[in-house]
Amino acid sequence: MTFTVVDLFSGAGGMSTGFHRHGAFEIVGAVDLEKGKPGNGVSAGTSTMCNPTYHRNIGVEPWNQDIGQLDPKALVRRLGLRRGALDVLISCAPCTGFSQKNAQNHLTDDPRNTLVAKTAEFVAALRPHFLVMENVKELMIGVQRHHYEALTADLARLGYGVWADVHDLSTLGLPQRRTRALLIASRDGTPAPLPHPPGIIRTVRDAIGHLPSVAPGEVHPDDPMHVAPGLTPRVLARIQAIPKDGGSWADVMGNPRLNERQKRELLTPAMFRARPGSFPDVYGRLWWDRPAVTITRECAHVGNGRYVHPEQDRLLTVREMALLQGFPADYVFEGPLTARYNQIGDAVPPLISEQIATHVASMANGQKLRQPRGCKPSATPRRFATN
Repeated sequence: MTFTVVDLFSGAGGMSTGFHRHGAFEIVGAVDLEKGKPGNGVSAGTSTMCNPTYHRNIGVEPWNQDIGQLDPKALVRRLGLRRGALDVLISCAPCTGFSQKNAQNHLTDDPRNTLVAKTAEFVAALRPHFLVMENVKELMIGVQRHHYEALTADLARLGYGVWADVHDLSTLGLPQRRTRALLIASRDGTPAPLPHPPGIIRTVRDAIGHLPSVAPGEVHPDDPMHVAPGLTPRVLARIQAIPKDGGSWADVMGNPRLNERQKRELLTPAMFRARPGSFPDVYGRLWWDRPAVTITRECAHVGNGRYVHPEQDRLLTVREMALLQGFPADYVFEGPLTARYNQIGDAVPPLISEQIATHVASMANGQKLRQPRGCKPSATPRRFATN
């Protein structure tokens, strides 16, 4: 039995990939505006260039539309879907307006946050058997949680049962500390909780330790995704001064073997103004034997977080960043180098979305959903790489 899926806010395909590669699902539609930060009504925002990546890996060309302005009935007409025939609707709205990392979110309500409640309009128009969502934990427990509460109230009025919880995804096998809110809604009663079997925490070494060395700016001949940006001489010297396996700029500041002049040459002026213990991850190296820190869309620069390789003197490559984000080892990202990093940081980890897909398929089969008309058999499922 094949179940149909439509993905709103489809991005680079992180959530879709878990369903696409599962084998029991067929992606029949996707929508994404390809707009990144700031894009909050103040300025036009940068392009994520994610739709070509989605098309290349999923085989479906997303409709480039603003979900906030899109009439759900127009999507129904475009996809030729009969109301109630869709099995799974994915809706992972932008998380920027909820994240605690943005101090402004404690004071103002980002206009993009309304996209969470807008999801209910698409549920009403499509009447899918299941709705799946992922977002930062503040969606459920932050100061702007009224958007989540409005959505769940609307879902209840539409007759949907809801399961939602906050998970550290590293406990589900992701080699990264990433705490996220997960939601599954069902038209046929309250969904069972996502299975959470005990498992071994996967580390940076587990995920990327097998990859060959590359220099900054070098593209590995066997994998065009195994590439990191080049570095200026000063930035390279700064990274070289940072201790291997978990060091940061604070270690350079506290190095008794360096005099004041040498520290001034290596570090930025802002580092000398920072309070002790502030921004410990800036220019930081990952630890080999711990999960990675949370990967965000700003992961394209060594100065934006702990994204430096544990021992090589460079930013993590696109492939390394993608593996830590749970993407399959053969995934290809389109666009300029910075756009590829942004796509990875914005994505739902496919390693997690495959588990969600397995859970939804189990519930769907248990409910004996009717086979939608016109569905084509999916390809033989491809399994995720274990490294």
